[in-house]
Amino acid sequence: GDITATAVDSMDDTDPCNIVVTRTWTFTDACNNSSSVSQTITIQDTTAPVAPEAPADITYECIGDMPAAGELTATDNCAGDITA
Repeated sequence: GDITATAVDSMDDTDPCNIVVTRTWTFTDACNNSSSVSQTITIQDTTAPVAPEAPADITYECIGDMPAAGELTATDNCAGDITA
């Protein structure tokens, strides 16, 4: 008779910073008897982005001389580059 095995993931990603995946394997024999085991996988991003070095301090005489903010890029372990 046929024996089957399946794996199914169920995901709770309502909080994208704390995702919980339940992975369930089900084994079924030819007589339709089955048993299952499950594994819980938790994905938690707890690492802050790595900021670049700050631009050098500058002194201006007049507020009108101050330039607009330039772009800086940080690196995140999950999202990659973050530019502000």
